[in-house]
Amino acid sequence: MKQKAKYAPIEFVKNGSTVKKKVEVKTYQELAELWLDNYRLTVKPQSFLLTKRIVHNHLISEFGSMKLDKITLPQIQRHLNKLSATFVHFGNVHSLNRRILQYGVSLQLLPFNPAREVIMPKARKREDKAIKFIAPEHIKKFMCHMEKRSVDGYVYYFDFVLYSLLLATGCRFGEAVALEWSDIDLENGTVSINKNYSKFVDLVGTPKSKAGIRVISIDKKTCNMLRLYKNRQRLLYLEIGESAPLVVFATPTREYQDMTIRQGALTRRLKECGCPRFTFHAFRHTHASLLLNAGISYKELQYRLGHATLAMTMDKYSHLSKDKEKEAVLYYEKAINNL
Repeated sequence: MKQKAKYAPIEFVKNGSTVKKKVEVKTYQELAELWLDNYRLTVKPQSFLLTKRIVHNHLISEFGSMKLDKITLPQIQRHLNKLSATFVHFGNVHSLNRRILQYGVSLQLLPFNPAREVIMPKARKREDKAIKFIAPEHIKKFMCHMEKRSVDGYVYYFDFVLYSLLLATGCRFGEAVALEWSDIDLENGTVSINKNYSKFVDLVGTPKSKAGIRVISIDKKTCNMLRLYKNRQRLLYLEIGESAPLVVFATPTREYQDMTIRQGALTRRLKECGCPRFTFHAFRHTHASLLLNAGISYKELQYRLGHATLAMTMDKYSHLSKDKEKEAVLYYEKAINNL
């Protein structure tokens, strides 16, 4: 006991406490996996999976087998320079690398963090890609086609209701397929968006941000459509001896819809009526475009779409209100002529 007590102060200085045991981590991959195990507890599952993918694809693939004490500043710099030439989000990769190595410093596995001293390459200028929304003539043609085909069978009817709701609300695909009937107030014409389905982890969580939780109004036509759909869904389940589902877009074979499967169906439907291909997110952008050109304010649109900031809404959609921009010129001409 006396011998143990004699060495206790030395152990305290060495490890930071008398009971702390040194973590057995030797390679970069072991440290990265340990960091990921702890990071998992701080974020949503979908965010964790995205981060894990980046760490494995861009960091472990490069430094994984290396001993921690053999990783140098020049090696990290060369990797970052190479990455910056091909990967737009190289800054995110470097940030993760720096956090992982700093974790190694905290665990006393490294004397210092070599990633902190790198010189960041100049970011490549990103090309501004125009947001894809559906042209008015195409959305009209497509929705008319779907309405006509909806009488041909439940599959077409189901798709028509899904597309109509996405267009009427501007909600994300994951938010739409996570909706439960208790979220929809057909009497008052509102939809409460408070969940999001992620196919990567096959679970329902909260929306992307706090602002994503919202209650939005829907038009009477959409309310009537949902009322009829709810009854038809209930009858479908009764035919197979099951009670009506809680989830709005549940089917007997799948409670929550998979975007890849539904995108395949959407692509086929578009081909049928000769419309250009677009993704589910185009319904959201088209909803925003229609409202902006109808005169809605950016602040109202921000709330409706569930954006965290007004700046986010304006950055995404300010270029879509071209009709209003032309209208402003007409107002100016009228005003100047009345002087």
